[in-house]
Amino acid sequence: MKRNVAIWALVGMSVFFIVGLVLIFSASSVGLRAGDNYAKGGIGFYGNIDYEHIVTGTTASYQIGGLVISLVGGFGLLVSGYTLYKER
Repeated sequence: MKRNVAIWALVGMSVFFIVGLVLIFSASSVGLRAGDNYAKGGIGFYGNIDYEHIVTGTTASYQIGGLVISLVGGFGLLVSGYTLYKER
């Protein structure tokens, strides 16, 4: 029973780790898309500083979120892998 739980934890943490990496590496495109959507809003004047602030803020947020998720997933991978190793 404990082995099944460790295997499912290994699979789940692998998914977390991969999702975190995808968030980290796609953060720049998400930030640019957020800046473009902000500029296309058409309400008033949008300067370059506002656009740059939106892009950098969104990019940084996604990178930090991806970092946290991938760290949790990576640590979970190590723990569940060690549990499976010690159970043999």
